Amino acid sequence: MQIRALALSAIALFSTGPSFAALAPNYQRANELTAIISAVAAAVPKYPIDKIISQGRDRYTVVAGQCTVIARIVGLPSKPGLVGPRLFKVELDRPRCD
Repeated sequence: MQIRALALSAIALFSTGPSFAALAPNYQRANELTAIISAVAAAVPKYPIDKIISQGRDRYTVVAGQCTVIARIVGLPSKPGLVGPRLFKVELDRPRCD
Protein backbone atom coordinates (compact mmCIF):
# COMPACT_ATOMS: atom_id res chain seq x y z
CA MET A 1 0.00 0.00 0.00
CA GLN A 2 2.83 2.40 0.82
CA ILE A 3 4.49 1.77 -2.53
CA ARG A 4 1.26 2.54 -4.32
CA ALA A 5 0.81 5.82 -2.40
CA LEU A 6 4.44 6.73 -3.05
CA ALA A 7 4.07 6.01 -6.76
CA LEU A 8 0.92 8.13 -7.01
CA SER A 9 2.62 10.96 -5.12
CA ALA A 10 5.60 10.83 -7.47
CA ILE A 11 3.35 10.91 -10.52
CA ALA A 12 1.44 13.88 -9.15
CA LEU A 13 4.64 15.71 -8.27
CA PHE A 14 6.38 15.25 -11.60
CA SER A 15 3.34 15.80 -13.79
CA THR A 16 2.58 19.28 -12.42
CA GLY A 17 5.88 20.90 -13.43
CA PRO A 18 6.44 22.71 -16.69
CA SER A 19 6.75 20.49 -19.70
CA PHE A 20 9.13 21.24 -22.52
CA ALA A 21 8.49 19.71 -25.90
CA ALA A 22 9.38 20.50 -29.45
CA LEU A 23 7.26 23.31 -30.79
CA ALA A 24 4.82 22.76 -33.60
CA PRO A 25 6.43 23.91 -36.87
CA ASN A 26 4.27 27.03 -37.18
CA TYR A 27 5.23 28.21 -33.67
CA GLN A 28 8.90 27.41 -34.24
CA ARG A 29 8.81 29.41 -37.46
CA ALA A 30 7.12 32.30 -35.65
CA ASN A 31 9.93 32.32 -33.07
CA GLU A 32 12.54 32.31 -35.83
CA LEU A 33 10.85 35.12 -37.77
CA THR A 34 10.56 37.22 -34.60
CA ALA A 35 14.29 36.77 -34.00
CA ILE A 36 15.06 37.71 -37.62
CA ILE A 37 12.91 40.84 -37.40
CA SER A 38 14.67 41.92 -34.20
CA ALA A 39 18.14 41.30 -35.64
CA VAL A 40 17.46 43.12 -38.92
CA ALA A 41 15.74 46.03 -37.15
CA ALA A 42 18.90 46.47 -35.06
CA ALA A 43 21.20 46.14 -38.09
CA VAL A 44 19.23 48.54 -40.32
CA PRO A 45 17.48 50.94 -37.92
CA LYS A 46 16.97 53.60 -40.60
CA TYR A 47 14.39 51.60 -42.57
CA PRO A 48 11.31 49.57 -41.58
CA ILE A 49 11.16 45.95 -42.70
CA ASP A 50 9.02 45.62 -45.82
CA LYS A 51 9.17 41.88 -46.46
CA ILE A 52 10.82 38.61 -45.54
CA ILE A 53 11.31 36.03 -48.29
CA SER A 54 12.10 32.40 -47.53
CA GLN A 55 15.07 31.26 -49.63
CA GLY A 56 15.12 27.64 -48.53
CA ARG A 57 15.80 25.91 -45.26
CA ASP A 58 16.91 28.40 -42.60
CA ARG A 59 17.75 31.17 -45.10
CA TYR A 60 15.77 34.37 -45.62
CA THR A 61 16.12 37.55 -47.64
CA VAL A 62 14.87 40.56 -45.72
CA VAL A 63 14.01 43.81 -47.50
CA ALA A 64 14.07 46.92 -45.35
CA GLY A 65 13.57 50.11 -47.31
CA GLN A 66 16.45 50.35 -49.76
CA CYS A 67 18.45 47.65 -47.97
CA THR A 68 18.54 43.90 -48.44
CA VAL A 69 19.90 41.57 -45.77
CA ILE A 70 20.43 37.81 -45.90
CA ALA A 71 19.49 36.17 -42.58
CA ARG A 72 20.37 32.62 -41.61
CA ILE A 73 19.00 30.55 -38.77
CA VAL A 74 21.83 28.59 -37.19
CA GLY A 75 20.85 25.71 -34.95
CA LEU A 76 22.53 25.48 -31.57
CA PRO A 77 23.19 22.21 -29.76
CA SER A 78 20.75 21.28 -27.04
CA LYS A 79 21.77 19.73 -23.76
CA PRO A 80 22.02 15.93 -23.95
CA GLY A 81 18.86 14.16 -22.90
CA LEU A 82 16.66 17.24 -23.02
CA VAL A 83 13.86 17.83 -25.46
CA GLY A 84 12.27 21.14 -26.25
CA PRO A 85 12.07 23.86 -28.84
CA ARG A 86 14.93 24.13 -31.29
CA LEU A 87 17.68 26.39 -30.02
CA PHE A 88 19.03 28.79 -32.63
CA LYS A 89 20.69 32.10 -33.33
CA VAL A 90 20.34 34.51 -36.24
CA GLU A 91 23.36 35.37 -38.40
CA LEU A 92 23.11 38.31 -40.79
CA ASP A 93 25.17 39.11 -43.84
CA ARG A 94 26.23 42.71 -44.25
CA PRO A 95 23.26 44.82 -45.38
CA ARG A 96 23.35 45.90 -49.05
CA CYS A 97 21.78 49.31 -49.41
CA ASP A 98 21.15 51.19 -52.66
